[in-house]
Amino acid sequence: MFINRLLLILAATVALAATPKVSYAESTLSQINASGSYFSNNDEAVSLATPQHPLSIPKKTPTPIESYRWNRRHIYIYMDTDNLQIKQAFRNAVKAWNRPDIIHFTWTKDAEQANVFAKGGDLSAHGDNSTVGTNHHGLGSTQSSYDSAKHALLTATSILHPNELQFTSRNFRSEVAQHELVHALGLAHAPEYENSVMIPRNVRSGITKLDRQTLKLLYQ
Repeated sequence: MFINRLLLILAATVALAATPKVSYAESTLSQINASGSYFSNNDEAVSLATPQHPLSIPKKTPTPIESYRWNRRHIYIYMDTDNLQIKQAFRNAVKAWNRPDIIHFTWTKDAEQANVFAKGGDLSAHGDNSTVGTNHHGLGSTQSSYDSAKHALLTATSILHPNELQFTSRNFRSEVAQHELVHALGLAHAPEYENSVMIPRNVRSGITKLDRQTLKLLYQ
């Protein structure tokens, strides 16, 4: 009996160690892990995203960063929403981040190939402490899984709240999407006084010079 219990404890410990870490850049939907498009459908992409050696992370950047990044500059993104406004916002955000030619997002219709998933979802169940933009219900959210030992992003899901963004401008929706997608690249929230798209709660601008400089340092 004692040996059986010991084996069960060891099995549980191994399973826990094998579980990828999940970073909550902002509040995220609990349904993501069960959605079928987060971990389970892109095993091949996760395998390709795992480097052999730890990635280098700069110690100082103009805009704060997380402790991880992709091991490549070419990122595949999958559109997982039918909402036209949300689709347009993500497409505009992808164009904006591709323009500096630091990383390159490529749209894919194959979820198994995707590194990043672009979704629409209801974030209203989450409180004020986890919002982006000016509305307390939350406008956007990004969840990332990563290999902490190698500082490597494995997969990410960015979500925009369609109901809260419905009556905002096209530019504002694009700026919120830019904010979320760069969370999916490894940038963190910026201080309120900084000129950055990464200011939480009150997105006041699109991508700035500081954001471009930070992304370049992270992926150089």
